[in-house]
This record gives sequence, structure tokens and C-alpha cells, in this order.
Amino acid sequence: MRGSNRIYHRPYCPPNRREDLKKPFICRLAPFAEGFEFEWLDAYCDGSHTLYYGLRGSEEKIALPVTDAVVRIEGLLRDTDYEFYLESAAGERSNVRLLRTAENPEGATVINYLHKDDDQYSFSGKYLCSPSIVRCESGRLIAGMDVFGGMMPQNLVLLFKSEDNGKTWRYLTDLYPFYWASLFRHRGVIYILGLTTEYGNLQISCSRDDGETWENPVTLFYGSSVLCDNGGCHRAPMMVNNIGGRLYTSTEYGCWKTSHLPAVLSIDENDDLMVPENWVRSELMPFAGEWKKAAAEPVQDWVMSFPGGWQAKDGRQLDTMEGNVLRGPDGNIYNYLRWRLGAFLQLKVNENDPEAPLEFAKIVNAPVSNSMFKVLPWKNGYLLVTNHVTENSMKFHAGINRNVLSVFYSEDMENFRFLRSVVNRDTEDPENVGFQYPATILEGNDLYVTVRASYGSAHACHDANYNLFFHLKDLTL
Repeated sequence: MRGSNRIYHRPYCPPNRREDLKKPFICRLAPFAEGFEFEWLDAYCDGSHTLYYGLRGSEEKIALPVTDAVVRIEGLLRDTDYEFYLESAAGERSNVRLLRTAENPEGATVINYLHKDDDQYSFSGKYLCSPSIVRCESGRLIAGMDVFGGMMPQNLVLLFKSEDNGKTWRYLTDLYPFYWASLFRHRGVIYILGLTTEYGNLQISCSRDDGETWENPVTLFYGSSVLCDNGGCHRAPMMVNNIGGRLYTSTEYGCWKTSHLPAVLSIDENDDLMVPENWVRSELMPFAGEWKKAAAEPVQDWVMSFPGGWQAKDGRQLDTMEGNVLRGPDGNIYNYLRWRLGAFLQLKVNENDPEAPLEFAKIVNAPVSNSMFKVLPWKNGYLLVTNHVTENSMKFHAGINRNVLSVFYSEDMENFRFLRSVVNRDTEDPENVGFQYPATILEGNDLYVTVRASYGSAHACHDANYNLFFHLKDLTL
């Protein structure tokens, strides 16, 4: 076995599982109410294959010969667990895959699915996270997601492609090691910016052929590990925006055990993005001064009624992360960050000195939950794509509220008007159902959204088993 630092794999396989590469590989799975669709590949056998499927735990299996790379099975029981595998003519069997049939949300297309008990990606994690999406110049859509799990390695990104504007999705490649990664396009090149693992090194790679192949990654900043009290680099799949000829995105440094200190990454639009020295990270902003003072102010009673709403018992906010960097209504550049249920944090970016730390601006009451949100310039104002609390979901008094995802409009980033829901399941328990971490593309009045989603007997609302795509057409005020 020869050494390599290549990050793209079809699929990635740990060295101690190399024999798995000789087996058929199930690379995409998409259940629906009364069946499932899956995609497979086999690098060693292009002859006949047989699908075996049946109820989970049952020895009885239906055998079906398959030749097409995409297979659709219908007529199954609703809300029921199944298992299946693929066998080649050479007798090699794929790993047994699990699924549960479920009614998908209206307007949703399943990009990928991972059952909570499926160990296909146990070398990285058990749940789908960090949705990201980008449009190539060719028109192709690429959607990314990573595979995570508590105290697991968390270092695999799965990429899928769509050639028909999101109506259908197909497997593209694995990227390893990558985590918490953003896809974006700059001057015709597709980039991915993320970490090597949770709180690991911040790195970047690029593709010049619509995601088919990727250049060797380069490290921009070094991190540490989730197991370290000091923490390391942190980010979510936040947007990379060109503002005044400079690319900006948010990042933090720290960990859950202490706090996350906010900063922004930036680079001149004319510089080579694959050269680490061209990137600048602003100095980390300490939790002190006006920020700390504002955090000590009481919050609304209804916010405090939600346990786990990202505030201490006395109402003081302890942390922030996952910011949106863009030009605000007054012409300054701001980082709008996740803060707490019912409010976000607004920090000012020094446009003249990219290494200067962020400055506290204010805390803004807004229809946001204790989750990541996206802000996009639109018309004469901004779109806010966010989880929020409804009257129905308030009745649950849950520690986390992500079962409603909606689009709001604001001209001043202070007052927000509801436009429409992406998905609304506010009558279902928010502890077990969630549609969260939206990744977005805005083209005119059309909004494309991918989310990590939990329903159909997911492990928990946070631990997603689906990655979904929505196309919201003709947004109007």
C-alpha cells in the first residue's frame, strides 16, 4: 500500500477495512413512505448482482436481480424497519444497510439517509450533519454533509450531485478528512473550507472539475481536539461572502467545555485561496466588556421557560458561534451570530484592519431558536432562514426547538416579517423532530435549501438521519 495525501475517495475505506473495497458498496439511501431508493457501485465486479431485502431481524429475504446503479423498491409497510444488502456474482456481499420507511415532508427531496443503528460509517460517526450546497458554473448542484457522533472521530464528508436542479441526487465522492465544511464557488472554482475533525485544523481544498476530483488540502490554522479543555478551531458550514472585494466567513476558537471566542476569516478576492499566508483571521474576541455586560441583562420570561435555551439559570448568555458575515443596513460589515432563543448577537467587523478583533454592537431580539440560522441579502433588505418557536411548539417546553424552519424578511435586521415555512412540524415533539442548519442558495426569487433532518424514529432531534433538499420558488414580499 503506497502513501497518499489525496482526500477524495469513491468511497473512503479505513486501512483495516481494505477488504471492504472488494464488496459492492451502497453509497446513497433514500427511504419514503412505502419503500426506498438506493444507489450502489462495485469497482471489482460489473456483472450481475442480487438485492436481498426484508424486515429488520427477519431471516426471510426477497431476492431481486439488479443491474441499474439506482434501484427503487416500493410496496413496503409504512413506518417499519427494513434491512438489505447486495451480493455480486462473485459472492461478495455489501455491508447490511438499515432503513425505516417514513413520510417525507412536503416539497422535500431526500439527498441521503443514515439509520441511527447503521454502522456503515462508524469510523467517523452515526448521524448526518453540516449540510452545505453550491452551484457550479455548469449548473450542477453539489450538496455536502458530514457524519458525526458524540466522542467519535467525525472526519468524513459525503458529496452528492444533481444535474436537474435538485429533482434527483446521485453520489459524487467522499472527502476524508473533512468536517464542519462549507462549499462555495469563487471565479469558477469550487472550494471546501472546513476542519480535519471536531476542533481540529482549519483547512481548504478545491475542485476544478465540478467536484469530480479535489486538490490536496492545505492547512490554514492549527487546532486541537474536542478532548482538550483548551479546544481548537470551530465553525459550522457558514457562507463565504464577497464583500467589497474581500471574501469573509465566520469562525471561532474554543470548545464546549469553556467557550467559543468569535472571529472572522478573510482573504482578498484576487489572492490565491490555496496559499495559507493569504488568509487572515481576526484576533479572537474575548468574553469581556460590553459583550459580557449585555449578556448579564435579563431575558424575556418566555425564553427562560425553555431549558437549555443557551443561557445560564440566571439568564446570562455564556457562548456564541456560527455567524453570518455581511454588510448591514448602515453600510458596516457585521457578524450576526447564534446567541440564544429569541435573540442573536451582532458584532462589528473592522473593514480597514482584517486582523482587528470584532467589536460588540448589540443583541437583537429576533425569531430565532437556539440553532444556526442564515442571513442573505435580498431586494432592499435581508432574508432570515431560521428555526423559530411557534405557539404549538411552545407547549412542549423542550430544551431544543428545531421542528419548524421558516423564512423571514427584514429591511433593518431589527424587525422581521414572516414570509413562508420551509417545513413545519410544530405539532410533533421537538425533542425528536428537527429540520436544522439550513444551507442556502438564493437565485433571484428562488431559494434552495438543504437541511439536516430528524424524523421517522431518529435518535434525537439533534442527531439527524436525513439530509433534505427544498426548492422554494417565487418568493414574494
